[in-house]
Amino acid sequence: MLSETDMLISGVIQGSVLGPLMFLVFINELVEVLAKFVKLFADDVKLYVKVMNDVDVCVLQHAIDALCRWAEELQLTVSIDKCSVLYIGKSVHVPTFEVFIDGTHLPFVTSCHDLGVTISADLTPSVHVNNTVVKGHQRANAIHRRCFVSVTLIY
Repeated sequence: MLSETDMLISGVIQGSVLGPLMFLVFINELVEVLAKFVKLFADDVKLYVKVMNDVDVCVLQHAIDALCRWAEELQLTVSIDKCSVLYIGKSVHVPTFEVFIDGTHLPFVTSCHDLGVTISADLTPSVHVNNTVVKGHQRANAIHRRCFVSVTLIY
């Protein structure tokens, strides 16, 4: 049985044989557009810019704007609610600059989850370890409740 046919105006067909190859064609163009500022894994895009002054902030904003233009040209959407700014460094100064995607202010975060690892602003593993321990305790308690809770049988 075949699926119904439909006209697609953008994107990549999911579940198709050629889908992964078509996706690579889409995403490789982004690497050319953003060159030294981008890291990719599957459909996750990370922009990295070393911000030392106002000029670097402009470079970051221009990279974000280029990402948005690329997505718009290909009729793709950027999930703005999944976007944030992580300022990495030992400086105790709070960043004073703002970054926007399509007019939406991106929040600064102290840590973010990336490919199963929690990255903190000071690059210490403590936030990741704490999150992992909490999840481990939750799963152990769920197993305990499901498998080892005594059941009183009434005859």
